[in-house]
Amino acid sequence: MYSQRKQLSQLPLNERHRAMMIIWFAMLAGVVVFGVVVAVLINGSKPNAGLPVLTFTAMGMAAMSLVIRFIVPNLISRKQFAQTMQTAKTEANDDEEQMLGNFYQIFMMRLIIGMALLEGAAMLSLVAVMVENQRLAFIPVAILLLVMIASIPTKSKLDGWIRNQMENYNLENQN
Repeated sequence: MYSQRKQLSQLPLNERHRAMMIIWFAMLAGVVVFGVVVAVLINGSKPNAGLPVLTFTAMGMAAMSLVIRFIVPNLISRKQFAQTMQTAKTEANDDEEQMLGNFYQIFMMRLIIGMALLEGAAMLSLVAVMVENQRLAFIPVAILLLVMIASIPTKSKLDGWIRNQMENYNLENQN
């Protein structure tokens, strides 16, 4: 694990960005492929009688995951960013490439956490569709997929996030 992390930290910035795009696409593709499989499996079958408890649970999880996705990754990344800046100050590190690499890693961690929250909720909704044959559970899947698609880690989003974090850090640490 440590050697993989060390290898990732030695990648050029464009390759780190490419790794983020691959992770984003893989998580998105997992939901889409499973969704297609579920849609094919339930094609033509009637919804189960009774209260769709799993469907309602999945819808609640989807709503909660959407909210948590906008809070938790940002809290974690803000703390990591501040620690990185403090370390750079104490070590008097002026290597801009290394600092950007650290910021890319923080952004990647933020991306993975956010996408995992959305992916988990989408998969639970798809399982609810498969188990209870309730097409209603496709609605949260569609919403979650839209948010996942909007989370694409473009270079401009990455640069904007770094700029925003620097501004916030400077405002919070003015003496």
